[in-house]
Amino acid sequence: MSVIFRSLSLLFALLVAGPAAADSTFRIALSAAPPTKGNPFATVGTTPTFFWTAIYDRLTDIDNDGNIVPELALSWEAVNDLEWHFKLRPGVKFSNGEPVTAQSVKTVFDLMRNDSVNALYWSRQEKFYPSVDVIDDLTVAFHTLQPNAVLPAYLSALFIAPGGHVQNVGLAGLVNEPIGSGPFILDTWEPGKVTLSANRDSWRPPKVDKLEAYFVPDASARIQALETGQIDVATVISTDQIDLLELNGHRTVLRNPSRILVFALKSNDPDSPFSDMRVRQAFNYAINKDIITEVLLAGLVRPAGQGATPGAVGYAPDVKPYPYDPERARALLVEAGYEDGVSFVIESLAGVLPNDAAILQQITSDVLKVGMKMEVRLMTYPQLLQRTILGKLEGDGFLMDFTNRYADALQPLLNTNHACTGPGPWFCDPVIQPVIDQAARTIDIAERNRLTRQVVKYYHDVAQSLFLFPVVGLDAVHKRVKTWAPMNDRLMYHLVELHDD
Repeated sequence: MSVIFRSLSLLFALLVAGPAAADSTFRIALSAAPPTKGNPFATVGTTPTFFWTAIYDRLTDIDNDGNIVPELALSWEAVNDLEWHFKLRPGVKFSNGEPVTAQSVKTVFDLMRNDSVNALYWSRQEKFYPSVDVIDDLTVAFHTLQPNAVLPAYLSALFIAPGGHVQNVGLAGLVNEPIGSGPFILDTWEPGKVTLSANRDSWRPPKVDKLEAYFVPDASARIQALETGQIDVATVISTDQIDLLELNGHRTVLRNPSRILVFALKSNDPDSPFSDMRVRQAFNYAINKDIITEVLLAGLVRPAGQGATPGAVGYAPDVKPYPYDPERARALLVEAGYEDGVSFVIESLAGVLPNDAAILQQITSDVLKVGMKMEVRLMTYPQLLQRTILGKLEGDGFLMDFTNRYADALQPLLNTNHACTGPGPWFCDPVIQPVIDQAARTIDIAERNRLTRQVVKYYHDVAQSLFLFPVVGLDAVHKRVKTWAPMNDRLMYHLVELHDD
């Protein structure tokens, strides 16, 4: 069944159901379902997080200004270079009645160490935490393999599940039986739709009674469902919908940009043209990013020249985007031995970024003018995750992002395939890797910032990726929604309020 047919089938089901009743049910259309359903430890990415934040909490979070803020942990401190203590919020319970304690956190970590299949993402991380100990019921100690100045920010990626439940069902059991301390409790999981009820005992109880999440891959179908009143929020919409939505009394909300869109390039493969720095640089010079951001993205963001966003540790304000310079691009290709042009394959998702089809068409057209023939092959979201985690590029590059979700520009490079420490790195440079390692090991935040800026500039200069622009996270919000206030790319379901009429 095609992606478009599935989307239209879901939309038809919504339309047959008739207009949404005036109830306290909040309905949202997301672009994709979490590939591991209710298990938040086996995969990573912004799209699955859109759903998981309804059920689970983290120890910490990052606000729109890049500050680390409390969630299940109220405070934290480094007691020495290799040990951090976190004080947990008292009186918090999971939806199954288990208390949130230091033992809960330790149990989750210990299980992840022994279940690398169902903790695929965290299996990369666990080696940096050789032990997690219970100090008392509400104090947990994290012992680290090396100093880490931004550890509290990194732990904002870790969802916490009840230890007793996870011991009973295993991490794999969370796929169909997710339990957390968040604002909602899972009722049913159907193909294309999940229904949840309010967790009134949550420390952050919701203001609505029910949550219905629909997984609709086609962006047009998501918008149509909102315009016909079947859903309250449609995520990841195109900027060309803004005027029409506002004309009909609805609104759009731009989430705080915390990711930089890039084409990750296979520079380590001698058979790929991108193994030559000059070709990578030509790729960056060949694209008129101003046209894309001003026209296709309605001026909501500006072109990027690095993988960092303002506010992140390591952001380098003096590193500017590559200018549009087709003549320079042609000269670099000739210098690299491609007088007659070069062909390559880029893999990409469809329907998960505003105007992504038009953006890809614009890029394809731009690079063709300088002699670069780009073939775009579409892939599914699970395929993207597999390629990202395991480094299994099938083309010469693919569309992805550098996340600054943790307010740290170094994080996208650590233990990932953007650097030598990944399981299948597409970029590994022995010149800059020692600086990456040194930045990762310092407990001094100022030193980490200084070293990371060096890394950011080097990645720009050698054109490690094709740097495009901040990811536009644009949501369409129905006029019956009173409050829709995401924090970065985290959807704050407990804050949602609906008008009475």
